[in-house]
Amino acid sequence: MKLRIGFTGLMVIVFMTLAKAQGKFSLELKGGPSKSYLNFENSAFEPDYRSYTKLAWHGSLAGYYGLGNDLELGLQLDLVKRNHWRTFGTYNNLSPFTFLGENVFQTGLMLRKSYLNPNHQGFYWQTGLSVIFPPAPFNLISNGEAIDGIDTGLLRSRLGLGLNAEVGYKIFNRRDNYFLIGLRYQQGLYRMEHYNIPIFNRDEQMAVHQVKSNGSFASTFLGYGINTSNWSKHNKKIPKRYYNQNKMIKNELANADGFYLMAYGGFRIKDPITPRQDIYFNSSGQFSTVLGYKMGRYSFESGYGQFSAGNNISLDYGSYQPFWTDWVVYGINTPFVPLTFKYDIPISEFETIRFGPSISSYFLLKDNTQQNNYIHRTTSGGVIFEDGTRIDLTGVVRPLPIEVRKYMFFNAGMHLEFLVFNSSFMSLNVSRNFGSPVISRFEADYQVEATNIQFEQEATLNGFRFDFGWKLPLNILNKQKKLALKT
Repeated sequence: MKLRIGFTGLMVIVFMTLAKAQGKFSLELKGGPSKSYLNFENSAFEPDYRSYTKLAWHGSLAGYYGLGNDLELGLQLDLVKRNHWRTFGTYNNLSPFTFLGENVFQTGLMLRKSYLNPNHQGFYWQTGLSVIFPPAPFNLISNGEAIDGIDTGLLRSRLGLGLNAEVGYKIFNRRDNYFLIGLRYQQGLYRMEHYNIPIFNRDEQMAVHQVKSNGSFASTFLGYGINTSNWSKHNKKIPKRYYNQNKMIKNELANADGFYLMAYGGFRIKDPITPRQDIYFNSSGQFSTVLGYKMGRYSFESGYGQFSAGNNISLDYGSYQPFWTDWVVYGINTPFVPLTFKYDIPISEFETIRFGPSISSYFLLKDNTQQNNYIHRTTSGGVIFEDGTRIDLTGVVRPLPIEVRKYMFFNAGMHLEFLVFNSSFMSLNVSRNFGSPVISRFEADYQVEATNIQFEQEATLNGFRFDFGWKLPLNILNKQKKLALKT
């Protein structure tokens, strides 16, 4: 963690120095679906025991410094989600178990070349090199006896390197802010993770599941870039955008009372967090699509969404404080219906930027008292430390009933909206879920050396949320209203 912070901090200092120099500097936020490429081999238990990697998501925050001739140097920070799932034949649908850890943090330098036409839009390509900081795997299992000729155990995660290639399309507005869409591929340059985990079928027979990663992934994305020159009174670009009648009409319709469609996506830092774990392990995603109605400064929204969540069991023992995660349950997809009230405070002319508070009630569409009773894990093994010390461990993790049925909880926070292309809004939202029901409950009963450890652990949907949204006011699609304003 210190290495990650130090490396990232050094790169940020370099870019802050560049930003103070004369030249164009922009900030970029983008994200979308991604697919990680993990090499894995299913065990001898096929087809009853099978695994695969599912579609996940990827998000980036980047800064770009203009070098001239449409060439830019960029610093990019990425969070890449990985989902590796396994199935248990006919007696269990899905056990969302991730062997290597879900979220991967990385940072790197990028070089971008754009080819813009007279309308200030066009294609670009980008290449770069990223340093990858994989999280520690969930199970720190010592080297053991070979099963089916494969040694069980773990090659610890180490720093990775990824070579990036990206192509996309940029559309600028008159303030030199821009919208972009594109494709990205990253090729890991060498093996950074290798994990062989013992697995058991229903009859307690043992085999090995093997997973490897170089840090390779592919993604599609949407994004928005902000020209920071507009933050300076001296360098601010003031376009004559509203003197054009069509643009004035779009702006007026976008801010008029009426219905709108909106999509949200982001991540949540769960509460309470898992001790001795970083943000990778303690975060999960969510998305929602809503239909809203704007009435003056007030807005009301409702629609459909899904939260993902997780529950894990972790132990610490003695002065060594080893971390052992016996069972990870990830991908508890919880559908919900939001009911949201928002208040807008304009902070710019023509209401192109506004912020305000929001409060929501969420109604769960899934019974929180129901959880998979087949999630039952028996462990027998040990941990070997660098000094040769070994700690033996046996135990069981099993689900517990959730006694109280509850379908409703709440959210409160702040939102910031800014107009793009005179017709729609981008939104940044910081909020917190509270009052969530328990959605998963487990009991751990372990014998570590001569010490018995027994406790219960619960998971909820509480925690801080960070969401990116896009709003489309339906007024701008109404040809009759446009014609009425023209005449």
